[in-house]
Amino acid sequence: MNPERPSDELSIRIETYQRFRDVFASAPIRLMSRVVSAMRSQGFDDQATAIGDLDWRTVPANDPEDPQLRQDWGDLLRCAVTHVDGWLYQLSEHPMGYNLDSIGYPAVTRAWSEVWRHQVGLQFTNTSGSVPQVFVFHGGNQCLQAALMGVSEARRERAGCASPATVLVPLPTFSCPLDQMALQGMRVHLLPPSRADMDPESGDLAAVPEGEEIDGLYLMPINNPTGRTLPPERMRAFLTAFLDRWPHAGIILDSVYVRLHPQHRQLLSWFEDDPRFAARVVFIDSLSKTHGVTGLRAGAIFSRATPFVGGITRYAQNVMAGPSNMMQAMTLALLAPYATGDEDLQRARLRLQLRIGRHLRRRRRLILGRAFARHGELLDPSQPLLPDPEGFDWEGSMYAVLRLSDRCLEAAARYEVPPTVALYYETGIGGVPLAGFCGNPNLARHDLVVNGDDPHLTAYQQEVQRYVRLSFGMTPPPAG
Repeated sequence: MNPERPSDELSIRIETYQRFRDVFASAPIRLMSRVVSAMRSQGFDDQATAIGDLDWRTVPANDPEDPQLRQDWGDLLRCAVTHVDGWLYQLSEHPMGYNLDSIGYPAVTRAWSEVWRHQVGLQFTNTSGSVPQVFVFHGGNQCLQAALMGVSEARRERAGCASPATVLVPLPTFSCPLDQMALQGMRVHLLPPSRADMDPESGDLAAVPEGEEIDGLYLMPINNPTGRTLPPERMRAFLTAFLDRWPHAGIILDSVYVRLHPQHRQLLSWFEDDPRFAARVVFIDSLSKTHGVTGLRAGAIFSRATPFVGGITRYAQNVMAGPSNMMQAMTLALLAPYATGDEDLQRARLRLQLRIGRHLRRRRRLILGRAFARHGELLDPSQPLLPDPEGFDWEGSMYAVLRLSDRCLEAAARYEVPPTVALYYETGIGGVPLAGFCGNPNLARHDLVVNGDDPHLTAYQQEVQRYVRLSFGMTPPPAG
């Protein structure tokens, strides 16, 4: 603690939290991020473990594990910005002509397609006169919006307009997709997990009543919020069982963390095993994690699923009319080795992605180790969602979910706040409630949760009140 700052850290933290609480009541991630930022500006060492973004500047100079990472990562982004004008002028006679029919847009889709061919081992191509297989949008969230529209349009073409599409969502899940579904008026079946580690498995599908219509599935191979990786054999089993029951349904796989994973070629290796997968799966990718450029808003869809690509195409052509010129040029600059075919530079970029992933893994290991060493009494001895509850070291994304102890629950009752806020008061660790990833107030308000009265779902949503989700993308690793 800084000797010049006020000594009553707890009271200042409580006052700061309460000052922001009402303003950001509907945005818990932003709330905790703002509170932590305000505390750090006063000299406290609170940890911003709420927001899921990345920033190369949070990598320490001369990091003991990878001393050159900060320099190499920053150089990649600086180089991309420096060369944006070159890409604009090189790819089109009209530098601003980057709509879907220009020279530039096909170059972007072709480069991103090459990324997936080299890194993931799956081939998607756009060819003249054929249904597109690759789309580029403004970020992963817009990709998701387009994919959901594809599911909705397929539902209308199959069953008419009398009722909206229904999406099955295994819990816990990323919160933004649930808001997207609510905004589009889709009905949602929230599927609680049966496993203690909250990974989905095929047996969970038995909880969906016979005869219930499902038009789509939203799932993440590497989960946000839990940071857990679903092994490819279990993913294959889940999707097979899903299509056995709902063969007409679309499958949206939010895969934005896959290319950061050391086993990036294995995680989606099941895709070619069953022709039904190619006919039903829509993959979502993004540069915000693999390159740490969250503000760029660069995302892509890969799919051969013709029934759903129709709606995606109409959205891309008629509603969005193509991502902005600058985003496409910046994306080409970042993916330059795949646009030019420079194999040596392709390998170097892949190594950088994996170094970023390894650094995030080290952050998680060090931050969780310190949290348990300093504040173990507030954390439950049983940590079912941590693949390694002792060394805190596992392959996966930049998240972890901790179970809070009875003592933390008692502190929450004393402060009259949720358990995750009590943890923050006591420790300065600014996570967010797992409960925010297990339901959605807008879905509930409009009565769009088809199993909202399911006692199993209610019990699960009550249990997750004692879990906190931490993110390590913006939190520098502790020194030493």
